[in-house]
Order: sequence, then C-alpha cells, then structure tokens
Amino acid sequence: MLKRLFISFLLILLLSMTIVYGESVIGYTNISNICINENSSYSSKVVDTLKINTPVQILEENNEWCKIQTEEGKIGWIEKYFLNLPANKYVINNTNYKINIRKGPSTIYGSVGQLLPNEKLKYIDTYHSWHIIQYNGNQYYIASWLTDIISEGTKKIYLLYNNINIREDISLNSTIIGKGNKYDSFYVYGEKNGWLKIKLNDGQFGFIASWLTSYDINYYFEGNNGYKRTTTDLNLRIDPSHKGKQVATISKNSNLKIISSENGWDKVITENGQIGWCNNGYLISILPLSNKKILLDPGHGGYDPGSISYSGKYEKNVNLDVAYKLKENLEALGATVYMTRTNDTYIRNSARGRMADNLGVDILLSIHHNSLGNNKSDYFGLSTYYNTINYKNPRYGYDLAESIYLNATTLNGVYRDGIFDRNYEVLRETNTPAALIEIGFMSNPQEEMNVHSDSFQYEIVQKISDGIIDYFR
Repeated sequence: MLKRLFISFLLILLLSMTIVYGESVIGYTNISNICINENSSYSSKVVDTLKINTPVQILEENNEWCKIQTEEGKIGWIEKYFLNLPANKYVINNTNYKINIRKGPSTIYGSVGQLLPNEKLKYIDTYHSWHIIQYNGNQYYIASWLTDIISEGTKKIYLLYNNINIREDISLNSTIIGKGNKYDSFYVYGEKNGWLKIKLNDGQFGFIASWLTSYDINYYFEGNNGYKRTTTDLNLRIDPSHKGKQVATISKNSNLKIISSENGWDKVITENGQIGWCNNGYLISILPLSNKKILLDPGHGGYDPGSISYSGKYEKNVNLDVAYKLKENLEALGATVYMTRTNDTYIRNSARGRMADNLGVDILLSIHHNSLGNNKSDYFGLSTYYNTINYKNPRYGYDLAESIYLNATTLNGVYRDGIFDRNYEVLRETNTPAALIEIGFMSNPQEEMNVHSDSFQYEIVQKISDGIIDYFR
C-alpha cells in the first residue's frame, strides 16, 4: 500500500519520541498497564502506571527489583520480571566518509555533528528508519542505511522455540550453520534488518531471526498463564500465603491476568495495574475476548494488488495470510471474528468500513503492508493509523491503534515507524472504533523477506492479539 511521507508530522512524532537520559541503561516494560511502586514492595504506594513498551532509565537494582525513572521524571520501583533489558548496542560508521548526526529522523533536519569512519556512539532505538543515538548527552538521529549496529557480546539472547535455524547471513535463504532450541542462549554481537548476530559455541558467528528470541529468560510471555475472574471479593497479597501483607481488595467479577502460580496461589496483575497474589480457589478461568466481535479487513484484493514488493509479490496476498492467522488466534481467545474478504475479491473501502457498522462489531482492524516504491528501499518499520472524523469519542480509534502498536513493537526485529491520524476511507466510513496496521515495508528487500515468513507472521499476530486484549481491558 503506497504511502507518501508527510513531513509535517515528523516534528510532532519526533517530540513524542525524544527521551533525554544519561549514560545509564534503558529498559522497556514488557506488560501493559503495570504500576510502579514507591519502594521495592507491592504494598508500598503506587507512583505511576505504565503502558507496555515504555522506555525507562534504570537507576538502581535491588535483588529482583529495579529503581527506574520515567521520561516524565517519575521515580519508582518495578520488578525486573516486567522489564526487557536489551543488550548495550552501538552505532558504528563502517564507511570511509563522515555521516551526519541530525536533530530529527529526516534529512530536512539540521546536522549537530558527524560520525567519523570507525567511530561509534551509543544506540538507543530505531525510529522511522533512523537510529536514535546518544551524542553530547542528548539523543539525535543517524541514517540506519549508512551505519551498522554492534554489541559488546556481554548480553545473552534466549531462544523461544525448538529447532531454530542459525544462518550464515541475514536471509532466510542463507546457509544454515547451526540449530538452537528453546532456552538456548547466545551472546549478541550486532543487529541488522531484524536479525541478530550471535556467537556460537565453536566461536564462529551466525545470524538468527530476532523475532524468535528474547533478551530475558523469564520474559513476560514465557509466564503467560492466561486470564481469570474473581468469584467473590478477594484480598491481593504480597506473598502466596494468607499471612502475606494485604495490598488491596479486589471486587467480585474482576478480570485478572495470571503471571505465575504457586501452591494454590496465582500471581496476578489487576486491571488498574497492581501486582500481587490471590488464592486461586476463588478464581475461574476466562477467555479475554469472550463476547467481543471483531472485523478483520485484509486490505486490497481482486484487481487491486496493493503494493508490489521488491521481488514482485502482491500485498493483497500477504494481507490475507496474516488475517487468517490473526482470525484463528483471536477466536482461540474467545472472540467472534468476521472478515471483509476471505479470498481474492475486490471490495470498495467504504463498503469495508460500513460492514463493521452493519455487523455491530466492537472494532475494525484493517491489515496492510507498506511500500514507498523500490527507489526508497531503505525504509522499514511498523506503523498504525486511526481517524478522527466520525467517532463519537475520537480516543477510541487512537487507543486501538496505540495498543496494537505498543505490543507489536515489543517483538524483536520490529522497528517503530509511528502512530498516525489519517483520513483513510476504510477508517472514516464507519462509526466503529477502527485502526489500520502497516506491518512492514514490502519495498525493503529484507523486511519483505521477513514479513512473508510464516514464523514472523505467527509472532506478529500474537502481538496484535495482545494489543487488542489491552484495548478492551
């Protein structure tokens, strides 16, 4: 789906992305709507509640807790289990010429300095196909296509599945030089195009699809035990025991996310972000999307192919592939799922939007893959879109777009491209809360390869599903 760059929005996005930290470690929350406490105890005062994928500065560590500072300057404690701590990475200039360091993610922004050949600077994040780096105590941008990301080899990555291929280069067609299984760990030495450079036990280097890995062996979804509901008013405690100090009282019929279980007790997160233990004899299992109706819209179709990828593939086909996988996932979570098309059929965008109203669904999600034409093959990243024309409450579309975006960009190998307000026909021709996702750039040969991979598609639909659950919570 061809998109033009709207420069007028870049400054707004830049301001929303800027986080000025010192040289300390940056972590990211790996669960949505979680409280941070005044002290390293769930019984202490709640300081703030953070969304998933929120960057925080690590100030101090104390056993299983971290003292953190948010970008708004609030300071509190969070359990390490709920933080993703990536490897320390650096952007290096491997060319023979100087590269401009800019104030924003575009060549329209002025230069504040240059990165010399073989010089490196601390890597913070990637946004809008530009690396965010630390330079002179502040954060600036440098072109990703002119630089490489390297790491010290002091942080391990853990594999999430069995029989994962380790390849000679960053390609699904590259020679397989090894295999890895769930919980195997490897030190990280670099990152490129959604792949990680790792060191094998025999000393040679290889590459692994980063969406199949985690930087933490106890990464949040590894302990995902589903959702439950209280059958009575129930005490939330700091320990799995009736003797544990009471944190709060949870009302009957409250929905809880289960983190782990121990001796008849469940560690839970409440809808307002509090963490604690509940006696699970008073909890019943539920499906988080029960009674929710969702319309999925695989973009394009029929005589409208959508984007034509770098290698000549049609966007309409990969949109449908992802939609089918997402439908299956959402139905397993209890949702009733409809699709605007189930085969290679053309449907007008206005009809897709109105279908959501006619079906009386709770949300509409339109699925797309981006493109800027093969002359701009360096661009990559995931973006979501909403529209503020017809909604009674404009926040509904934004909240859906944001929830999906924040969850999807927790997946290793998925880079941020932004959340946009756009007057797209499929979004404006409905009164149903609606969002559109562009999963990646098919005009980028590396990202095109990734998004066509079944393993990538299964991982991204899980993250999209998590975002939809967050929206309804």
